[in-house]
Formats: sequence, C-alpha cells, structure tokens
Amino acid sequence: MMPLMREFGYEVRGFLTIRGKSLRVPLNGALAVRADPDSGRIAGDLVLAPSTVTRTVLGVTLVTATVTITAESVAGRIDDESRLVATATVNASIAAAQVAGRTLLSGGSCRTAAPAMVPFRSRPGFALERGGRLVGRYRRPPFTGCGWITPLFNLLVTGPGNAAVIDLIPIPA
Repeated sequence: MMPLMREFGYEVRGFLTIRGKSLRVPLNGALAVRADPDSGRIAGDLVLAPSTVTRTVLGVTLVTATVTITAESVAGRIDDESRLVATATVNASIAAAQVAGRTLLSGGSCRTAAPAMVPFRSRPGFALERGGRLVGRYRRPPFTGCGWITPLFNLLVTGPGNAAVIDLIPIPA
C-alpha cells in the first residue's frame, strides 16, 4: 500500500547573499511540498519571481541587474530532531544588466554553467504546518554566455561564501 502523501503550500520570502554579504538578491515566490509522514521525506516544486538587484553609491545607482533563479528540484527530510534538511538544485541567469545607465547584458544568455546545490537547514522543532526559516551556505558555479564580461563577472560572483535565507510562510489550504 502506498503511503498517504501530505501536501503543503508556502509563500517564499528571503534573499541570497553573494560573496560574503556584499550583494543581496531578493527571493520571492512559492513552494509546494509533498511529504511522506512515515519516512519524513519531502519533495517540492519551487517557483521564484525574477529579482532586480541594484548597487547604489552616494545616492547614484551604478549597477542594476535582473536575476532569474529556476529550481530543478527540492528534496529532503525531517530529521530525528525535527529539523528540515533539504537541498534545492537551482540555475541562475542574468536577464539584463546595466552599469551607469549603459546596457551590458540583455536577452538572458548569461547563466550558470551548471546548477548550484543549495543545502538548507531549519532549527530543531520545525513543523511543516507552521513553516519557518531555512538557511544554507553554498558555492556558486561559474557563469557562461555573458559575452566579454564573463571573466570579470565570474571573478566577482562565483565561488564559495554565498548564503541563502528563506522564510516559508504557510498558505491556507
């Protein structure tokens, strides 16, 4: 007999930091989770809205970029201490970027060369019914397709030292 799967829906709010908090990418979207109450395993579908990132110095906007993060999968489990431990496999693309009002990128061909694996963990006592905060540290893979700025872009944003923080806010059924 197949176990009865429970379903949960969440509004997602949070952010990614890039290279030690020097830049924040806002995250907004939704997560649908299917949970097996017998094993504690979960699987989910994460959909995030595109985000606009800006860097301002002395009131002048120097850099503006539109970032799209697409999830391939979300899987995990509730452990023995009632912590949610999950991994999101995601790809990122830069749909557009401007520096001092000049367009550097457009069209969305600038994207991660491979998916990033973002491990998330809650504090003990997590309950799927209540939602809560998940945090994780991850390594951002190199970007490709960014034209002449690909090497500079990779120097600035790829590698370790990235963090993700998301709040799962239950959506009433």
